[in-house]
Order: sequence, then structure tokens, then C-alpha cells
Amino acid sequence: MSASGPAPGAGHRPASVLVVVAHPDDAEIAAGGTIAHLGAHGVRVVTAVLSLPESGAGAEQRTRHTEQAAATLGYELRWPTGGKNRQVADIGEIVLVAAVDRLIADVAPRAVLTHWSGDGHADHRLTARAVAAATRTCRVDLYGMRPGEMRTPAFSRFAPQAFVDITAYAAAKRRALEPFGAARPGFRPLDLAAVEAADRFHGSLSGTDRAEGFVVERAHGLGGLLPAG
Repeated sequence: MSASGPAPGAGHRPASVLVVVAHPDDAEIAAGGTIAHLGAHGVRVVTAVLSLPESGAGAEQRTRHTEQAAATLGYELRWPTGGKNRQVADIGEIVLVAAVDRLIADVAPRAVLTHWSGDGHADHRLTARAVAAATRTCRVDLYGMRPGEMRTPAFSRFAPQAFVDITAYAAAKRRALEPFGAARPGFRPLDLAAVEAADRFHGSLSGTDRAEGFVVERAHGLGGLLPAG
């Protein structure tokens, strides 16, 4: 696969990639470098966050950090459920699939990135199932992202078939993630060192310094929007 997405220009609408995640920082952890890489190659990236675990001041802070990450990595941010649901499980499967259906109709992506179906987090699995259902009649390439929790059995079972070399975008990814590393009541701060270790591990599997890995859930060969590692 290559990242030879069409160059932006007058009269041209760039190819689009849709990223659907359960929570703020999920996209940055598993695909932040890929998002930056795609944007740099003229691909429009829309990232949809389905739920917001905090409320009150915590939710405001989390929203602000996500907006900052979007600006850093160059993606369009969407909150398809209004950011009012604290867990994906609160949304309901029918409503969830309908929300993803609307995103796909609006964005018209050639590829969709979402959580891997074998992820250990229940919200992540629900998101993966909804995206799989919403793309069942679409000709889109569907990729499963690595689990966000690296010290879990799910991460050890994750076996990517596609890699994206993010070496040139590692600094941007770290800048996007740094605000999420701050401690907050009731939540563990993000372990930035663990994220970088996972990037280096997938880099070692693909012959690069740092990479992000993906499971190919469904492929139609629509132009190879993910660059090869």
C-alpha cells in the first residue's frame, strides 16, 4: 500500500478517511502518526469520537485536549452523539450504527479506521461492531487499530498485517498526546512511554524506526490510502 493520495488543488476534493473511536485520545494513541501522514499526503481525515467519559470540568478539559490534538494532527473532529454519552454502551447498538451510517454518508470515505474487533475494552468492541455493521454494504477498506492498553492479553494477540511508517510524524503524535498524559480524578494518566514503546515495537516488525499496525478487516483495494511501513 502507498500514501499516494491525490494532491490537493483547485476543483479537486481529496480522498477521505474516516476514523471512528470510542473515546478521546483513542485515535491519537493507535493512529495519530497515520492520521498526520495521511493529511500530509492530501487525504482528508475525519475523526469521530463517540463518547466522553467525564462530565463537568473534566469533560470540558477533555474536549479542549481533543480539539488541540485535531489541530496538531490535522484532522476534522466530529462528536456524532454530541459528546453527552459517558460510555459507548450507553448509546445503544441501533443508535450507534445509525450514527456511523450518517458519518459514512457524509464523509464518503475510501477507508475507515476503527478499533480492532478483538480489543479488550468493551466500548472498543462495541464501536468495532457498529462500524462493521455500518460498512457492510459499502465499498470501503476497513482497518482495525491496535488496542490502546499495551499491557493486556489483547495487545499480545493483536497481529497486524498492515504497517504505517510514522517515524517522520512521531513528534507531532507526541505533542497531540501530551495533554492526555496529565493526571485527572478517577482516571490513570496516559503512559506516553508505553505508547512510544508500542510504536517502536511495530516499527521493528516492519523495518522502520516507528510504526502503527493495523488488522485488515475488509479490503477492496481502493487506492491504497494507508502508506506502507
